[in-house]
This record gives sequence, structure tokens and C-alpha cells, in this order.
Amino acid sequence: MLNRKTTYGIHALLFLARQEDDVWTPAGYIASALGISKKFLERILSELRAESMVQSQSGRDGGYALGSEGLQICLADIVRILEGPIALLPCASHRFYTPCAECPNPDQCGVQDALVQVRNDTVHSLKATTLASMLQAEQDFQKGKTQMRRPTPYLGI
Repeated sequence: MLNRKTTYGIHALLFLARQEDDVWTPAGYIASALGISKKFLERILSELRAESMVQSQSGRDGGYALGSEGLQICLADIVRILEGPIALLPCASHRFYTPCAECPNPDQCGVQDALVQVRNDTVHSLKATTLASMLQAEQDFQKGKTQMRRPTPYLGI
């Protein structure tokens, strides 16, 4: 599961994506609209700013706006910045690989092989999901063009 920081970061980026171009949105306004702590949001926005996902302007008319990638920011990049590696175990990570202490032979480990596949599928899905695609989905929901997906229960034995 995503941690609260990552969830708030995604929602804050979507909030900024809904704003008009060339409009600076104060952190307090975003925090109030999302119902989250301004101080916590400012820390999140600071991390996103350090990676150029958002830009900021100080002063009375200042605030935050999307960075240069704009609506093409993908979930994979957001998750990596705010949460860290996407893999479930270090041995399944591409960027942060570390062999597991429990594994006697990493070259023949079924756990690692399975979790690398999960990691690859997850990264592919997260990279394919951009702010633009999420905003389009919201519009489609509002217009009744599509319905929200719901988790499929596992019915196996």
C-alpha cells in the first residue's frame, strides 16, 4: 500500500493539474481543499520541488504549480520520489538491488523471480498512468462514459 505521504502527493499534483496555466496556488489553499495538514503538505511539495515535479514562487501572489513535465508526470516517478523503491523486496529492485540474507542462491530463487515479475508489471502500470490520464478518467466518470474499477476479489482456494 502507498503511504499517506505518497497519497497526499498524488492528490496535490492532481489538484495543481486542475488549475489554470500560469496560476500559482498557495500550499494552504491546497491543504484546505484536500483536508490535510499544511505543514505536512509543504514537506511533500518540497520533495516534489527538489525533483522538479512542482515549481514554487514566493511572495504574496506565490504558491505552487506543476513543473516542466506538467501533465505527463507518471505515478512511477511520484512513488519513487515519495516512497522509494517500487519493488516489494530489495532483491527484486532494479535501481536498489540487494540480495536477501535469507536466500542461499539468488540465481535460482523462486521468490525473487516472482517478485521481479510483480515489480515489472507494477512499474509498467505506474509509468503508463500520468496526471493527464487520471484527469481524463475523472472527466469520463463525470460524463458517465465509464465506471470506476473496483478490486476483483480473489476467488481461488
